[in-house]
Amino acid sequence: MRAGIIGGADLPLRLSFRDLSALRALKALVAGGVPLARARRELSEIARRMPIGTSLAELPLEARDGHIWIRGDSAPLAGQLPLPFAPIPPPPAGALHDLPARPVEPPAPVAALTADDWFERALTLEESDPPAATDAYRRSLRLRPDCVEAWINLGRLHAEGGEPEAATECFSTALKLDPADATAVYNLGVVAQDAGREQDAIHLYGRALELDGALAEAHYNLATLFDQSGDSRSAIRHINEYRKLTK
Repeated sequence: MRAGIIGGADLPLRLSFRDLSALRALKALVAGGVPLARARRELSEIARRMPIGTSLAELPLEARDGHIWIRGDSAPLAGQLPLPFAPIPPPPAGALHDLPARPVEPPAPVAALTADDWFERALTLEESDPPAATDAYRRSLRLRPDCVEAWINLGRLHAEGGEPEAATECFSTALKLDPADATAVYNLGVVAQDAGREQDAIHLYGRALELDGALAEAHYNLATLFDQSGDSRSAIRHINEYRKLTK
């Protein structure tokens, strides 16, 4: 799609039946011995020269000697492109003719993405495209709404995007599903701290450490909060715990 061979570049992806047929053709060419990079390059050139409104799925392509050929031609598609789109002569006056039918193979059925598929896609998109990652997590949760990790990751994206209320809702939902999840409690503490609710944050960090004593970040944040409030003894205790855990 980025090469302009099929479809468009917008997300979410939208493929027509002709696009799916073109993908099947590409797969068959690669399986027939055409290297993927060469197939993309040659198909890109073909798509560039094809008439508007036509599709690669309409060409009888085949793989020979590592290149793409049009079936029946005596030369590969490396140079001048001989496309089989010659104009159809009009029938004689008064004669009725059927339109010539071009055989098109039905597209193979495409399996719908699973919750795990959407989750993995979201993970890969988090750094490069956070909005797309957010959409992928939501799609995953529509298919599997009891996935605690997806709720936590979605909440983190909302928090990083400046949406504390949406983040709190996600973390709270994760806790309803698993009340012993220390990460969800810790993240609620971060949201509270960012909002200036220091006492709520201290309580939540303490609760997170009760659930997971090895949560070094909770010790660090508690040390910061106690230092700001003037409780140096508690601040030193938590910073020492943080150092032990991060050696």
